[in-house]
Amino acid sequence: MREDMFKVIVERPRLVHGNWLRGGRESGFRQFLASEDRPAKIGMQAGHQNRKWLNENLAPLRRFLASRVGRPWDKVRSELLNGIDQRNTVQQHILTHVDDYVLQQVRVLPRSELQPGKRGVVFQYRRDRYRDTSWHPVEDSRAPLFVDPRTGLLRETYAQAHRARRQRDAQSASAIEHAKTERTLDNGRVARCLDDVWYEVTIASIPGARLREWQKRRMTSDGRKQLERVWDVLEKRWLDRYDSDTYVTAKRQLNRKEIAKFHLRG
Repeated sequence: MREDMFKVIVERPRLVHGNWLRGGRESGFRQFLASEDRPAKIGMQAGHQNRKWLNENLAPLRRFLASRVGRPWDKVRSELLNGIDQRNTVQQHILTHVDDYVLQQVRVLPRSELQPGKRGVVFQYRRDRYRDTSWHPVEDSRAPLFVDPRTGLLRETYAQAHRARRQRDAQSASAIEHAKTERTLDNGRVARCLDDVWYEVTIASIPGARLREWQKRRMTSDGRKQLERVWDVLEKRWLDRYDSDTYVTAKRQLNRKEIAKFHLRG
C-alpha cells in the first residue's frame, strides 16, 4: 500500500453546495446572490455561508481492498495499518470506512437450516456498530467484501450483482402491474384504467424539473408550495412534481369494442 494513502483519501479540496431544486445555487449558500441588496463590491468570502463540508476520495481505498481478495484478512489489515497513524484522528477515520467495505462479523450456516433440502452454506453478517444485532445474508449488504470465518480470507459478497438482479425482478413485476392500469394503443395513443373503467387519455409532463426520491424526502412544506400545480382531468385533483411527472389533460371513455380489440380486460 502506498505510504501517502491517508493523504489521497482525506486531504483534497472540499465541495460546495449545489441547488437541486431550482438550478442555481442553494438557498443559504451565498448571501446577496441575485439580490438588489448586494453591494457593488464584495469580498471572496464575505458573501458566503456554509462554503464547505468534508469531502473524501475513497476510490483508492476501495481499489486497495479489492486487489487483496483471496488473501488473509489479518495480513491485509496489517498492511493497511502500517500506512495509518492511529494517533491521528483524521487518519484513524479511514478505519471507519474499512468497516463499511469489509464485513468482519460474519458467521456461516448450513443452507439446509434456512432452506430444507438445499445444499451448501450461507454467510450472514451483523453490525453491532449500528446497534443491529440481527443476522443478514452478506449479499444483502452494501459492502463489497467480507471475511470468511472458516479460513480468514477476504472474499467478495457479490452484493452489487444481487442488487441488480433484485432490481430487474422488481422492474419486471412493476411492468406487469403497470400494464393492468395503463396500455399503449396504436398510433401512440394511451389507455388508462381508473375504477375498472378504461379511458383513452392525453398525457403531458408536469412543469418543472423531475424530483428524485431523496429530493422529495428533503423538501420542506415551503418548498412544496413553490412547485407549479396542474389539474388532472382523470383523477380530478391538483398535481405537482412531488406527486407525479405527468398528468392527464384530456380523456375519452372507451367502448366495449375498443376494450375487446386491445384486450384490455385480460
